[in-house]
Amino acid sequence: MQYKEAKRIDEYKNAKINQQLYINNKKFNPINNYKIRNNIIFLPLDDVIKALGEKVDYEQKSFGKIILNYQGTVYELKKGSNIVYNKNTKEEYKLDGRIEIMNGKLYAPLEFIENCMYVNVLELSGNRVFIDSFKNKFNYDWINDNKYIAHAMGGIDKREYTNSLEAFERNYKLGFRVFEIDLALTSDGKIVLLHAWGEDGLKKLGLPISWSKNHPTFNEFMNTKINGMYTPMSFKDVCKLMKKYKDIKIVIDVKGDINSCKNIYNQVINTAKDVDPKIRDRFIPQLYEEKMLDDVMSIYDFKSMIYSLYKQEKLNAKEVIDFTYENGIKTVVIDYRKMAPKFIKELQQRGIYVYANTYNDENEIKKIEKLGIKGVYTDFINPKTEKNEYKDEKN
Repeated sequence: MQYKEAKRIDEYKNAKINQQLYINNKKFNPINNYKIRNNIIFLPLDDVIKALGEKVDYEQKSFGKIILNYQGTVYELKKGSNIVYNKNTKEEYKLDGRIEIMNGKLYAPLEFIENCMYVNVLELSGNRVFIDSFKNKFNYDWINDNKYIAHAMGGIDKREYTNSLEAFERNYKLGFRVFEIDLALTSDGKIVLLHAWGEDGLKKLGLPISWSKNHPTFNEFMNTKINGMYTPMSFKDVCKLMKKYKDIKIVIDVKGDINSCKNIYNQVINTAKDVDPKIRDRFIPQLYEEKMLDDVMSIYDFKSMIYSLYKQEKLNAKEVIDFTYENGIKTVVIDYRKMAPKFIKELQQRGIYVYANTYNDENEIKKIEKLGIKGVYTDFINPKTEKNEYKDEKN
């Protein structure tokens, strides 16, 4: 028996591999050698499990049986066998390569890691393989059917940034189902929909310029028509819309210092809870800096998240990729200044979608789509016709 096993083990040779492995976003340099047999590469599982941040926990039994415990899942393996049995799910897997103990270390083909260990495996250009145990915290199913996001509730009558009820109603009828809104605080600390308190923005919306220095009360804001004709909205109004229209999602844009942002997000969750607790799972916070993630998630367990690079004057591509990849954030929003093809390709290969803001010209959108852009924020593009219906209108 020992002779047969020794002869079998002798068939495995030390190997160098063409691929560079990364485990939990760090270059993997195992202490023990890779092995090869019949053109199949075998990895030292001891080193892999340690690189995943877990304790190596397996026990050799009689007749070559091995009991491996990884993250609470128990696997029944056997030396020299290609059969893996998951005792938790009672499923059996048949691998191309065998499980072995060599030089006192457990070895398995990459196939075992990919198919049995509940890790994420990505094969990237440049012969790179990324293996990670990062949790899939968020759900991005909404992306599949929503190439276009209505910017500031979408445009209306050639006007943008109104964040108004009429803008929502118009753009919902056009087919938008994901709406971005801007939130601001009134002088008495209540949330209204407004892009900013700056003079230029107020002037475009036909609102008192004096509000830039002396913010209005909630009642003053709500009783003042936008551009003299559109209905201003409170955040509670948005919650009521979400209760009525169960197929919409709201991207939340909050600017300001971290304390102001936390204050607004606390109000967001409390207000939504009062109207209908279920709608909270359809909010999509838009982050502007890395530290916002923990602050926002400490308030509520949001089900989706967007990382916007709007505030970043200089793009640090590696930092953005590392942050989103390691935290399970699958959507990054960029503007024209950051549309570096190499950066977009790397995000794509990591499974991260790229949206661009803000585009209202269908020809420009076609150009950036060729770079790998998944979708855009827009004021005036009709999501069904993919045309700007105001473009050719005469003033």
